[in-house]
Amino acid sequence: MALDILCIVLGIVMILKGADTMVDGAKGLARRFRVGEVVIGLTVVAFGTSLPELVVSLFSALKGNGDMSAGNVVGSNIFNTLAILGATAIVTTVPVGRRALFVDIPLSLFSALAFIVLCYDVFLWGSDANQLSRIDGALLLLAFGAFMGYSFWLARRKVEADSFVEDKQGLLLILLKIVLGIALLVFGGNILVDSASSVAREFGVSEAVIGLTLLAAGTSLPELATSAVAARKGSVGMAVGNVIGSNVFNVFLVLGSSSLIRPMQIAGIRGLDVAFLLGSSLVVLLLAVVFRQLTRWMGIALVLSYIAYLVMLVLAQV
Repeated sequence: MALDILCIVLGIVMILKGADTMVDGAKGLARRFRVGEVVIGLTVVAFGTSLPELVVSLFSALKGNGDMSAGNVVGSNIFNTLAILGATAIVTTVPVGRRALFVDIPLSLFSALAFIVLCYDVFLWGSDANQLSRIDGALLLLAFGAFMGYSFWLARRKVEADSFVEDKQGLLLILLKIVLGIALLVFGGNILVDSASSVAREFGVSEAVIGLTLLAAGTSLPELATSAVAARKGSVGMAVGNVIGSNVFNVFLVLGSSSLIRPMQIAGIRGLDVAFLLGSSLVVLLLAVVFRQLTRWMGIALVLSYIAYLVMLVLAQV
């Protein structure tokens, strides 16, 4: 048991370090090809902060742990919206820009709805079991492609000649960082999924709950770090885009890729989880529309809501 817990911590550290290293190398490669900073932020950085969820979910799906894969994504999105965004608002008032208000937040809500429609086959379509099929995965990836195409088009419209940043790293060092980052992600993801599954079996806790809590919080650390740095540097608008954009990546890219590779049977994601997944995005959208900012008291309410969610999860296991 102690070894499994140690391996979980080691796996999370390897995943976070791998994501950071890979993103740093990818940013350097993008700059060498003179891709604008705006484009890098919308593609490489956003993808990088969702890499831990992608790696863990892919390994979970390949090992037949569909509940853990889906739980990781659902739990990460709830953690992103309530805990990270709430904590950022507690530290400083978070203004909501036009892109976040009219694109990112509505897309986050749409991604939650898409997950419900595609996953809840028993309740909605009268099927024998809830699952994400390969067709569902293809639809999610198509939605992800449309989102990225639109984001890239918006970004390219704003790129100016003086927005390019030269990178002083050598090409060999950049490629080494990318390879090292991918290796850490692969090994860390494999260790984390195996150890988390072992702990779940030992305590009699479902794999879905492990994914919703431990894996979700662990793989969301890049989003937490990015939002904290953005808020500290005064780029609070970036904190909103990072969190909400990551939610879109998680559902469309992470679940889309996982279910396309191997269809996932999902039984452990309950109505409580879906309610918080959908409700958190809806509440943030309503606050953004009405107030155009997230204040300290709103942040406190969001964080308390996440704590209440964890308490209900624990009580449901008793």
